Amino acid sequence: RKQASVDNYNIDAMDRPLELSYVAPTKDQFPLQSSSWRNALYDILSTVEANVEDDNAIILFRHSKFVCTYDKFPKAKHHLLLMCRNYSTNPSCLMNAKSLNDLTKKHLDELREFHNLARRIAAAINGDAHQNSFKIGYHSIPSLHPLHLHIISSDLDSPCVTTRKHIVSFSSDFFVTADEVENHLESAFVDSLSVAVRAQRAQDVLDSYPLKCQYCSRSALNVPDFKRHNQICPKAKTPNKEERAHNDNGHVQLN
Repeated sequence: RKQASVDNYNIDAMDRPLELSYVAPTKDQFPLQSSSWRNALYDILSTVEANVEDDNAIILFRHSKFVCTYDKFPKAKHHLLLMCRNYSTNPSCLMNAKSLNDLTKKHLDELREFHNLARRIAAAINGDAHQNSFKIGYHSIPSLHPLHLHIISSDLDSPCVTTRKHIVSFSSDFFVTADEVENHLESAFVDSLSVAVRAQRAQDVLDSYPLKCQYCSRSALNVPDFKRHNQICPKAKTPNKEERAHNDNGHVQLN
């Protein structure tokens, strides 16, 4: 498999669709943990820069500023992370952002570019072969740094879904969509207004949001019960083209 690379390509050129093939790597193809598990994404970014000329199984797509990698522990059939590449001359103003709390209005133009690329990656993976809708957004309180954008199919069907948090963090208001972040910064009345996650509110959502089916709202007794029902829910349906193109889940927990 050859990863897509567009180092000299203008990703804002909307008339040129991306050609991508989702082939998830095995866990042993990811880099070994250098120190704390909290540095896992930095380890991945270091691997990306150490092997710029080589095919790398954990990379789906590489751009001069951004890289899209597979999630090592996917929480759905398709789960990717979009991040800024970590090299000293990267012109991206997002490179030093660790979470939503680091974003201000000055990041808005580049965020639009970042989010637009994510939407195009989701559309390329979706195509005609996969009829899943995709969620594109951030965890309001991320477990890992730096800033990373989730591109995840809405099925939440994966062996890696083993805890309540794995489900709720993508099915509740704890998940902040790309559109919501843009809309918040666009509505800023002063240039210095920044994104500020209401941490306690976000944690309360994570702790109290009911474990329920995203299709029919059936309450689940536990994670195994959720996963069993998720496979057979009679209201699960193939989303239409418009539903696959948009992500309208949740409400942003921002100041």
